[in-house]
Amino acid sequence: MEAVLWAAVFFETSEDDECDPDLAVKQLEQIRHALIQLSHEEREQFRSFARRAAESDTTPNMATLIPDLLESLLAEE
Repeated sequence: MEAVLWAAVFFETSEDDECDPDLAVKQLEQIRHALIQLSHEEREQFRSFARRAAESDTTPNMATLIPDLLESLLAEE
């Protein structure tokens, strides 16, 4: 769970000189696809994990960035 969350954060926040924007979008789409394939219980476990990570991270803006990213990744189609 941790690797998926931090990969999504990287792709969401990376600058053009860090990661190709098209690649970042494609990777976020792949992460989203994998997450929505999870069972409801597994998605809730991921949500809980991500919320705890956001609350415990001391990086500025992480407390809002992670929940916002989480909701966009797990939004119902």
